[in-house]
Amino acid sequence: MPLINNQIKYNELHSLVIEDKLSDEDFKHQDWSKDDLQEVRSTIRAFYRNEQRGICAYCKEHVSLVAAGNANIEHIAPKSLYPNFIFEPKNLCVICCDCNQIKKDQEVLDKIPNTVERQDIKLYPRSSGAFKVVHPFFDNYDEHIIIKGKLYIDLTDKGHFTIGACKLNRYTRQFGVEQEFIDDDEITALMNEFMESKSSIQKAKILQKISNVTT
Repeated sequence: MPLINNQIKYNELHSLVIEDKLSDEDFKHQDWSKDDLQEVRSTIRAFYRNEQRGICAYCKEHVSLVAAGNANIEHIAPKSLYPNFIFEPKNLCVICCDCNQIKKDQEVLDKIPNTVERQDIKLYPRSSGAFKVVHPFFDNYDEHIIIKGKLYIDLTDKGHFTIGACKLNRYTRQFGVEQEFIDDDEITALMNEFMESKSSIQKAKILQKISNVTT
């Protein structure tokens, strides 16, 4: 099941503010952080923090439940590349401060990964296949990424893209792989079995076994 099952519904006042912003030819994605959108941002943050049960959409670590600093609003299709989707409910979620800082640094360097398959889209996509990244509205995270301790293992191209875009293995890169994982022959065997299997049914069964082992 996807992490997010419900999207935010803007109230009348917020809808008017958003409509005004989108109709302004001078509105840029950098304006997202301005004071006149603070109430809209706070409402979005509170909604998705609750909807995601305090879990980061990318690394699945906890976000803060009170402070804004570790519950950052994420634009899944980057706002710098797709400013027309900046208020799109299904393009929004919350992520932890580490994932957010990594995405911010990429934006500053103009190296932000494009998470959308097609770049000429006018309407927001409504299916998983339109995105390169694991999408919290459309994808089951566990079908794409396995978390073993602090190690993130990709099962699909989407999983691989997401791990790379958010540098999810930042902990193991800095501190090394936990010995527990290195010594776990069962998880290694299951991973090899998954990669070699040609049957989607068999792969689903293996995924369930891996989930049982890693939780």
